[in-house]
Amino acid sequence: MVLRFIILLSFTSQFFLYAQNIDLYITLLEKGKINDVRENLPELLERYPNEAGVFFLKALTASNGDEAISIYEKLISDYPNSDYSPLSEMKIGEYLFARGLYSQASIQFKKIIINYSKGDHHQRALDLMVNSYLATGENDSVKIALVNIKNFYPSLDYNKYGISGLDPVTREAKLVRLDPDKISDKFRNAKVKRKKSKIISKPKTKPWVVQVGAFGKYNNAQRLKKQLQGNGFPTEVHTINSNGKRLHAVRLVRYQEKIDAEKIGKKIKKKYGLDFRVIFNPK
Repeated sequence: MVLRFIILLSFTSQFFLYAQNIDLYITLLEKGKINDVRENLPELLERYPNEAGVFFLKALTASNGDEAISIYEKLISDYPNSDYSPLSEMKIGEYLFARGLYSQASIQFKKIIINYSKGDHHQRALDLMVNSYLATGENDSVKIALVNIKNFYPSLDYNKYGISGLDPVTREAKLVRLDPDKISDKFRNAKVKRKKSKIISKPKTKPWVVQVGAFGKYNNAQRLKKQLQGNGFPTEVHTINSNGKRLHAVRLVRYQEKIDAEKIGKKIKKKYGLDFRVIFNPK
């Protein structure tokens, strides 16, 4: 028992020292002492060969942007759950923005906000995403993106952008005067048509669905589902397994032909900026 405690204490101390070291070196970089960090990097790589923070430092001290991007991308791939993964994604977005690649930058920052729910990077990513869209004149796209993101992160500051129409419009229900004679005629005609259709037509399968997102958190999936349902799209949430992870997929259901599902997917992408997949998923 004592031995286990000593081992645990040793591991905790090493991790604490490692975290302290990374923070210290980042502070040195902020002060412009890049050569000091570069000198110590080989020792850090030797002592902590499997720690994402060391590779983050390596990227920060890279000799050129392309080399840094390559290291950031490898870090994201090898350590997707690390705290340095969203930081690396931000660095990639900032690099694209600085190079004037605004279309790529807007996609990158939007991806960061949606894919990484934890962290304090959301507001800065949102600011840079908006600036990227506006730099290319994509005023409609930025509005769609903000409406979608505000649904997930309502506490961020959206007022600073001066873009109206980001909140859902609620309409009051109004009573409409109806002609009882016309209602009766329509009801009788509809009844006849339904009887005929039951005799002639056979039930057709609708095996195609449109997947517009898969979330680790059920609440996020439910939020998107309600948003789509509120705009008239029949939507369901299905639990799926992907690479050993339990995800909650948001799907628009159901369509008889693949081409019909693709049309809906394109409509969703244009209106909300959501990527989609058409899936053959018969009941």
